[in-house]
Amino acid sequence: MSRLRDLTAARSHRSKSMLSTRRHNHRGRHNQGNAKVLVGRDLAKDAPRRRIPIWLIPGVVAGGLFAALAIVQVRVELIDQGYKRYSAVQRLQVLEEEKRNLTAQVRELRDPARLTKLAREMGLSRPDRVIALAPPGSEPRP
Repeated sequence: MSRLRDLTAARSHRSKSMLSTRRHNHRGRHNQGNAKVLVGRDLAKDAPRRRIPIWLIPGVVAGGLFAALAIVQVRVELIDQGYKRYSAVQRLQVLEEEKRNLTAQVRELRDPARLTKLAREMGLSRPDRVIALAPPGSEPRP
């Protein structure tokens, strides 16, 4: 029985060392294989490419579409404000012209020469004397 135990112990010891050797040899061969593959290759061309995630593409497209629509909306508002400003400027010019005409008409109606002529036509004359009247309540009390 001790011999069986010795054989089992020897096998287990040998198998462990064989496994580690196999792993080591496997790694070594793998690295050597990579080295052979890399000889003569241009590694600059084989740089890892950054790929855009598929889920990001619809978001970018939607964001671009939203930005384009926002720009179009701003342009439409700008054009609309331009038309409103143009019509406001035209309206202001019309109102200023009307103000000039009304101011000229008021000056014409208040012209002293015109008022004198109109008074003569109505039979009015210039007063000989002017009586100054005090406002009510300003008379002295006895």
